[in-house]
This record gives sequence, C-alpha cells and structure tokens, in this order.
Amino acid sequence: MMERIKSWTLTILVALSVILTWQLWTFQPDLAYLDESDYLPSENFGEELDLQDVIWPDQLVFRNGESQVALNGTERAFSRFYNTLLEARFEDITLNQDFEVDELYEGQRIAELIFPTPIPGDILDEMLNFEEDIPYLSIDSVDRVLLIDEGVDSENLQVKFVSYEDPVVLEGETNFSMSDFREQYIRQMDEFTSVFSYEIDNGSVLPKTIYLPEEPVTYSTLSDTSSEINYNAFLRLLFNDSDYVKQYHQDNREASFTDGNRMMSLEDNGDYLNYVNPVYSENVPDSQNHVVEASFDFINSRGGWTDTYRLYDWKRRSQEENATYRMIVSGLPVFESQGLDLASINVSRVGGQVSQYSRPLFNLDESPIDARGSIELADGEEVIEFAEEQFDPERIENIQIGYKMEKTDNVVIRFEPSWYVNYDDAWYPIEPGGTEEGEEESGLE
Repeated sequence: MMERIKSWTLTILVALSVILTWQLWTFQPDLAYLDESDYLPSENFGEELDLQDVIWPDQLVFRNGESQVALNGTERAFSRFYNTLLEARFEDITLNQDFEVDELYEGQRIAELIFPTPIPGDILDEMLNFEEDIPYLSIDSVDRVLLIDEGVDSENLQVKFVSYEDPVVLEGETNFSMSDFREQYIRQMDEFTSVFSYEIDNGSVLPKTIYLPEEPVTYSTLSDTSSEINYNAFLRLLFNDSDYVKQYHQDNREASFTDGNRMMSLEDNGDYLNYVNPVYSENVPDSQNHVVEASFDFINSRGGWTDTYRLYDWKRRSQEENATYRMIVSGLPVFESQGLDLASINVSRVGGQVSQYSRPLFNLDESPIDARGSIELADGEEVIEFAEEQFDPERIENIQIGYKMEKTDNVVIRFEPSWYVNYDDAWYPIEPGGTEEGEEESGLE
C-alpha cells in the first residue's frame, strides 16, 4: 500500500513538473507582435563612406609673418586645401619629444589644420600617404597638422603633427608644393577672415590656441525640407532575428521594440532612434580596433550615412567608449544644447561590443539648401568677454560658430548661425550681440 502511494505521488510530481515547464516555455509577455509586412529589405538607405569622408578639420588658419586669417567649411579653398593634403606624401618622419613651444610655429608662412577631436594615430595612418617602415606610430593621436614654408631652397612644405595628449610632435617632409601654397593661399589671404589667437587652458604642456575673428562676421540663415527615414529599416539591421522582436508603447506613447534583450526606441515624435544592447563587461574581450574605426564600420554596415556627418568627438570612460559624428550644414556643425541631440550620430561600446546606437530618423532634401537671410555675429573680442562672464574661463574648452536647428513642423527645418561655447563637454549657444538682416523669400512655407 505504501509503495502504491509513493508511486502515485511521484507520478503527480512528474506531471506537475511537465505542466510548469510547458508554461515556462510558452509564457509570452503582453506585447504586440510586429507586422511582418512593415519590414523593409535590409539594404542600405544611406551611403557607405571612407574614413576620410567623415574625418575633417573644422578650421584652417594661414599665417604670413604677423598676419593671420582663418577659413571654415563654408570656404571653397578650405576643402581644396584639405583634399590636396590627403593626396600628399609624407616622408622622413621623426618623433620630437624635446621641442620648445616657441619652436612650434617657426617659419614665415604656415598653414594650420585644426581638428574638432584628436585623430587616432592608426586612423591617421590609414588616411594619409606615409612613407612605409617608419617608427612614428608611438604617437597616440593628432590634434593639429602644421604645414610650414621655411623660406629655404626646398620646393616642398615641411610638416608637423601635434599631439596635446602625449605631448609630442612628429616632424617630416611632404611633397605639398611650396609654390602652389604661396600662389593659391598665401597671396589670397586678404580674401579671408582676419583672426587673433586666444589660448585655452587644456592642462597640457602645449597650450591649445583657438582663432577668433577680429571683426563681426555674417552667415546665412538656412531653411530646408526633410524626409523621414523609415524606422523599420533598422529592425533587420539591429536585431539578429526579427521573428522574436515585439513592439510595445511606453508611458509617453513612443514606440519601442525588443527581442527580450536588445531594445530600440523611437523618441521625439519618431525623429530620433535609440538602440540599447546590454553588455556584461566581465564577459566581453577588449577590441583591437579604436572606437572611432569600430563606430565608423558599425554605421557603414547599419544603413550607411545620410546627409553630411563628421567625426566631432570620442571619449574613453572606464570600460565604455563612445564616438559622436555631427551633422554639417553648409560647412558648419549643427549643435543642440537642449533635449535630444537631433544633429548627431552616436555609438557606444563596452569591450568589443556595441552597447548603444542613436541617430536622427530624417534626412535633408536639398543641397545646397535655401538661404532665407543672414545674421551678423559678434567679433571675437566681444564673444570672449561675454563667454568669460557667463562661464568659468578655466573650464571653457572651445568657442566657435555653428548652426542651431529648429524643426518648425514635421517637414521644414530652419538653421540659424550662432556662437557656441564648449563647456564641460557640452555646447551652449551664446548671443553677445547679433543683428538679423532682412529675410528673403525662398518659396518654402
């Protein structure tokens, strides 16, 4: 009798185990399945680019004796000069760790290319034509490139690659023609904006110098229409298996998608995408690729590039690294200081795995876009005086001109020029004094 009771008890327990296991396997949260008809093919909706397409300086300065002028991306000569540099050859590169700061700008005629963020040495090697088998890669990153006309018998310019972080300087020779440099740029300096030097305390042996205009400067206000990027294109690009992806609505009614681990959310009325892939850092090996190269490859393989974006920042914090590519409109960066940064593409990773990806879900329709008027911005002295009143001068990291972006409705976008201060890793618009000139009709409503 006792054996029969034990047998029945064991049978019941086994049956309960089977039932509970079945319920666990078949449990589904209260989420709506995605409509398969909404999926788009996974081919790129943007362009696949090369590194030199997205890594550009944001200022070019020419010196001739005591005279200094500056160009930004709005000037044709700016892109012409940089493209010539990308095609030039660099030879006899040596590492100089014992330089004097005063020696850095020795030379009667100098061109200085200023990058918005340090360019990793390995990536610089991919972009530029260096002589093979030279031991220069002990430099981690480059902030500026100086091309120097020393006024000697050489037919070509000398070059210096400047790193604030190390701090060191790589020196060498180029085949950048000295006569072309003098003819096409130095003799044309009176056509460009006169500037003065302003030193930023960057905590390095090498002081960081920025260049600001001596007189007020005028830039166009712009307007364009935009087209949305269908978020469904990213479902196949960001999730391994769309069959397991489900959709639900958050409290703010924005849509989100998840496969139980990864999550993709639509924000700001669907204008912005934010993808999160939780990474457990103790199980993830470090990547051999720099975060700039890894983020660039990730964007290339996840739909490609829409509009014009340039590398504007990268950072390494503990185990997380991230890179930011900023929208460029008519040669100037577009900044956003409030709410979501709708003008940037951001990639973060932990170890060798991407942990977050965010980007706008719209692209501009026209190139060039409509000018609707212009605004005169304050001169550099007035900007510095105003900025130092509003911010702690010792924590100011940069000052430059960029565009504010405003979406006036679901289609039309307005870009307005403004001075910006980079303070504690964020960009803030400042208005020390600007007057708006009469707007012109553009045909956009």
